[in-house]
Amino acid sequence: MPDILKLMIMLTILFSFIIDGNMIMSMTSGKPCVPRWFNRKHSFVCICNATVCDSFDDDDRISNESKTITIFSSDMHSDRFLRSEHHFKNVDTLNRGQTITINRNKTFQTIIGFGGAFTDATGINIGKLNDQLAKNVIYDYFSPRGLRYSMGRVPIGGTDFSTRPYSYDELGPKIHDDFNLSYFKLAAEDFDYKIPLVKLAQNISHYPIKLFASPWSPPAWIKTNGHLNGLGRIKGKPDGIYYETYATYMIKFLREYEKQGINFWGMTIQNEPVDGTIPAFKFNCNAMSPEEQRDFIFETLGPQLNASGFGIDKLKLMIMDDQRPFIEKWANVILSDKRANKYVSGIGFHWYLNSFTSVEVVSKTHHKFPNYFLLSTEACEGANPFQLEKVSLGNWDRAQSYAYDIIQDLNHYTSGWIDWNMALDPEGGPNWVKNFVDSPIIVSEDGSEYYKQPMYYSLAHFTRFIEPGSVRLDIQTQHEYLNMVAFETPNKATVLVVLNRNKHEVPLKIHDDKYGIFSHEIKGHSIQTLVWY
Repeated sequence: MPDILKLMIMLTILFSFIIDGNMIMSMTSGKPCVPRWFNRKHSFVCICNATVCDSFDDDDRISNESKTITIFSSDMHSDRFLRSEHHFKNVDTLNRGQTITINRNKTFQTIIGFGGAFTDATGINIGKLNDQLAKNVIYDYFSPRGLRYSMGRVPIGGTDFSTRPYSYDELGPKIHDDFNLSYFKLAAEDFDYKIPLVKLAQNISHYPIKLFASPWSPPAWIKTNGHLNGLGRIKGKPDGIYYETYATYMIKFLREYEKQGINFWGMTIQNEPVDGTIPAFKFNCNAMSPEEQRDFIFETLGPQLNASGFGIDKLKLMIMDDQRPFIEKWANVILSDKRANKYVSGIGFHWYLNSFTSVEVVSKTHHKFPNYFLLSTEACEGANPFQLEKVSLGNWDRAQSYAYDIIQDLNHYTSGWIDWNMALDPEGGPNWVKNFVDSPIIVSEDGSEYYKQPMYYSLAHFTRFIEPGSVRLDIQTQHEYLNMVAFETPNKATVLVVLNRNKHEVPLKIHDDKYGIFSHEIKGHSIQTLVWY
């Protein structure tokens, strides 16, 4: 073949992989990623606009043939969900690296689900996009061709990720109290941002979405400091009229959403109750000690929920909803009390202070209170004050951080993992106190496109395969070069998620008594999901 002809063929092939000035990266599951680099020291984002947008296959094309493994791989340098097929063998072909044995005779917790939060900021940013792109974002999270989220967190009132501080019962200067909640009404933000997106998610999801509500602050007049933020708590005692009114306030929220056709699976009692103990705390908060929360549950909230038809059989009440280092204290105070624990179903915790305590405290809490589920109810990157770059486009370290935390939580009896904002702007907002953070999806300032961060694909390695009802399997290993977790799904697929945070490849050998031996190289700085039947 003449050299000039060879060159023309090579250029033609190369051109076929160029779209919009960007090389399409390896992604054989669904529509391919069109990448863009914002910082060459990082990885890349995948662009979604009116012309291009990647997606996953509805069914992932997973082989159900015996001894066949389907692998999906994402890494720092090139791949986003690269699909490949391999086979178990009857002989050992690898004598190095990490060896694991899948032990199906020892099982642990059942998965409730994965999801994100319907914040005002999420709705505002999605609202900047045209109708088709806006719908695409929710499809990217909740549809069979997206992350397949099965849970959602809905704030009761405003959060810092609103454009203003607000509650549902703010009074004028001449009105001091509203114990009958005569002035209660949902905010414009509920009708503009939260309710429409929740309904769309419910319509496209493969699963019934388990929604749970979380309050950041009661109305200002209920609090000791008269403000939604800052050092303050509910006036009086847990059996007093202010606490009673607050319980009624939360129930009215549930009722108002019912009128909109939205029902809640669960509710946390207070988002980060420790925040309200901090002087001059910037955004919406409310102090509540473990003892106050315990007394509030058995004196007021629990009985009111029961009387209103939101008993434990209908609404899963979760305690704490704060940082992991506090989990043992809160569980001991509330769940050891028979007057309160009969109203409670689970414990919510956040990841922001994880460096201050080992994940073993989560296991200890499970072993002491095995009848209560554990749920990671909030996490995001960019929240650390030392992270000066709040939104870091294409940051692979943050994808690894997500994967590592999810694996750690799941390996210590956690039944689900909920991300924070689902869409933010390039600054990491809007946020009325400028508490900017990162998100798996970032919407451009002009609303012409959005970017799927590496964090998005990191989540996909778990959320697309570890479906609700999956049961964690025991893994036996002598080395820990890799981080991993294994599950059996309701349809009897085995799912193994593997994280390699090392720069170099790590050989992995899998022993499965049912199928044989599989040897495989896990690329450096990669996340892989292995599925077999």
